[in-house]
Amino acid sequence: MDCNQILLLGLGIEAPWKLVEQRLDMDKQPHELHLEVKAERGAKYPCPVCGQACSAHDVQEKT
Repeated sequence: MDCNQILLLGLGIEAPWKLVEQRLDMDKQPHELHLEVKAERGAKYPCPVCGQACSAHDVQEKT
């Protein structure tokens, strides 16, 4: 298991999501950890209500 997999496991992020970039900004106080998480186009996601695999209909960048 690599460090990216361990980080995703600790954050509770699972497939189809993947950690594609990580960066620690130590110039800021407190330090900032920047993570970029993506999924392949056309990936299916479990519905939070029924659990059925569904396509995404929008995306949003969050900070």
